[in-house]
Amino acid sequence: MTTTPISNSIRMDNKEESPSKAEISNATDGRSRSITDRFPIAPLVAAGRLMSFLSKQSYNVTAKRKFTLSAENNEKSKQAASVRNRSLSPPKISFSTMRNSTTTPSNLDRFSNTIRTSEAPTTPTPDTVGLDFNFDSVYAELRELADTNCKYFSEQKTDVCKRFERLLIQLLHSIDLSVPLIRYLTDNFHHFDYSPEVRASGYRSLVVAHGQACLRTLDILRQVDTKRVGLLFNLMYSSRLFQDLESWTKALLAMQRIIALSVKMVDYSEKKVDADHVPLDIELDYFKMVAFDSEYFFGRTCGFQFAPSMQKMLTLLLAGLATFYETYNRSISYAAASLATAPKYILFPEQRAKKCAAIFRDSDYLFCKSFWNIVDHDYVKMGSRYIVPNVTVSKYFQIGPEPIEIGSIIIPPPTASSGDDEPNERAAGNIGAGSDNPTGSGSEQPRQLVNIKLLSNEIREGMSELPLKKADLEIASTKILPMSDQLLIHIHGGGFIATSSTTHEIYLKPWALGLEVPIVSIDYSLAPEYPYPRAIEECFYAYAWILKNANKLGWTGKTLLLAGDSAGGNLVTIVTIKAIEAGLRKPDSIICFYTPFLLGYSMSPSRLMAIMDPLLNTGFLWRCLAAYAGIKADDEPPHDELESASINDQNDSSIGKRRKIAHSISSSGPIPSKSDSLSNNEIRPEYIRGDTYYTQLGDIMGSRQALLLRKLRESTLPNTPHMSPLRASDEILRQFPTTYLVPCARDPFIDDNIEFARRLRDLKVPHHLTVVDEWPHGFLDFGFAATDVAQYNIEIRNMLLKILQQSSINADNVASVPSHID
Repeated sequence: MTTTPISNSIRMDNKEESPSKAEISNATDGRSRSITDRFPIAPLVAAGRLMSFLSKQSYNVTAKRKFTLSAENNEKSKQAASVRNRSLSPPKISFSTMRNSTTTPSNLDRFSNTIRTSEAPTTPTPDTVGLDFNFDSVYAELRELADTNCKYFSEQKTDVCKRFERLLIQLLHSIDLSVPLIRYLTDNFHHFDYSPEVRASGYRSLVVAHGQACLRTLDILRQVDTKRVGLLFNLMYSSRLFQDLESWTKALLAMQRIIALSVKMVDYSEKKVDADHVPLDIELDYFKMVAFDSEYFFGRTCGFQFAPSMQKMLTLLLAGLATFYETYNRSISYAAASLATAPKYILFPEQRAKKCAAIFRDSDYLFCKSFWNIVDHDYVKMGSRYIVPNVTVSKYFQIGPEPIEIGSIIIPPPTASSGDDEPNERAAGNIGAGSDNPTGSGSEQPRQLVNIKLLSNEIREGMSELPLKKADLEIASTKILPMSDQLLIHIHGGGFIATSSTTHEIYLKPWALGLEVPIVSIDYSLAPEYPYPRAIEECFYAYAWILKNANKLGWTGKTLLLAGDSAGGNLVTIVTIKAIEAGLRKPDSIICFYTPFLLGYSMSPSRLMAIMDPLLNTGFLWRCLAAYAGIKADDEPPHDELESASINDQNDSSIGKRRKIAHSISSSGPIPSKSDSLSNNEIRPEYIRGDTYYTQLGDIMGSRQALLLRKLRESTLPNTPHMSPLRASDEILRQFPTTYLVPCARDPFIDDNIEFARRLRDLKVPHHLTVVDEWPHGFLDFGFAATDVAQYNIEIRNMLLKILQQSSINADNVASVPSHID
């Protein structure tokens, strides 16, 4: 059974049913566990309200709008002319809906309401209002308004009007090219969706994002239409409206090129989400977009594809990225001067966009690692104490180096050595209070030792054997509870190169309090200091140690869940694979949040979303993978550094040269016919990458990045099952436990999750697919920034509670499964 909550979503067709009364009532029932006695709620609410206030948009561009993709509803198309004059009051409240379909022989139907929606308020607010927009109406009105304004400005003689006219001509051209391409994609959606009930894929996400950009552009055109007449337009409105319209027009032009590329990929992919064989000219077009089009999504349009509560936070994040780059490895005086001018990246979006695009394109993975590890700094962790609740037990300790023997199975300690000549980043500080051994992200670790953290709402029997010290108790308690029947093992994300269990405590500690079970989080060693397979060895060793030492963790050994987010979800899946291969006890269930299941090179459509993603940009993804795989572009001198003070002057010549190449991208390109698709056994010259191809790639990306990409393409390591679980054999996947997949619809990894769910379905493995809409990658960590995200994270916690309960029932019913616990 699969479940897809369409939370705050843009619906993809006009056949969605409104939620029934039963669904609404079910959405509000169930037990709610209160943790307010330990939760410092006031600072969290204040932070959430502050971020929500910063992210407020004008009423008619709130992101809880909905539009319907419909090529057949002509009746709604006729309403296009009237949409402009339609009053937005009173709007219609739109409830979150959920769709279920039984696709596997399991009893997962008990969890049709795994994630329950909150009861909507009786009075509409900007955070709950959803407006229904018809696909044809939105594009028809956009074109009509653009054409009307263009004709008006063409009759005026001022320079301002001429600039508007030229800009509107570009906008009209982009819409005319985009609409037939979008029609083609919508006709092929069904090939890539998981099922008719669960409609999610990278192609669908691209079209939805384009629709959202059109809605924002439409709002600007309405303002231009009402304010263009009179002297005040030139004096007060023209500059701001032109800058806004120019930013969105450039974004739509870039998206039109991205959609044109995705159309070419449809048939080359042979109706699979991953295009294994794509002609080299299409690949080069893709790299041109990566190199040049990202800039258009980091300025005024930053984060437009996500909920409005996240957009301001993402803008601040990019401003922080640009500022951090200017202070990175600089002298104190230079860093102080850079910090003094940091507000420019908030006040001037164009500067921020240009700077961040250059950073994503040219920085190395050590910079990426350093930036993301800011959240692991001691000062940041001190501040987090005001928004993260306290738990009774928070013990950080090390295990090893003895081999672990469980029955006839012996698990050796980690043996993979660190990189021979990798520079060690300065340690980010101690991880967790009460740590016996000061460690941090990027610091050297003793060989064959593994760091883990135990979080528990109460002291339980057996924990004294660790032993527990006074420093391990955040809340003084003499109460000792019996051992728990359930345990949750957590593996954190961070692109394999950054963060720790401490940086994920913002949701781990509420989980420990709400679930009332012990949680063990594994702090594996990070790349590039410790590349593959060190992280896997440490996680699997910790998994075996936990099975062997259940009583020390206050666990009876009955029910075991394995959960991870992003890179942690990848490691969770691989630990499960290794347990199956070794004949060790499998977890009862695994839960993977927004997980990359394919680390090898992929031209899937959702990877195109990374071009416009301010969190998971394509350049960062490549560098994280290269660091984890131990691949370095060391054949060239390391001149990744951008001189921030003169970045524009220094890069004008090279950027100008590259932009000439970028402008040679076909604006739309022909829609490929099925006869052009590549057969399985055919190898054509246009698919063979030679020196000429990589020379062209160097002209686009720069010689250093081209060399890194070449090494990534030529390496077979990322496509092995222990790096890309999607490549695992049917024999292994058939033995998987119940698997819960929680991807984000706007995430570069949505296609990975859809394809992995398809494989589980084909193999009749019980699984549960929950597609989260409007939140960005890593939303579990963003509860402090937005109250709606915090509320959704509570629903995630409730889902975990249901999974624990069901797993316990299954464990009772399957007595033949050996526990392998002494």
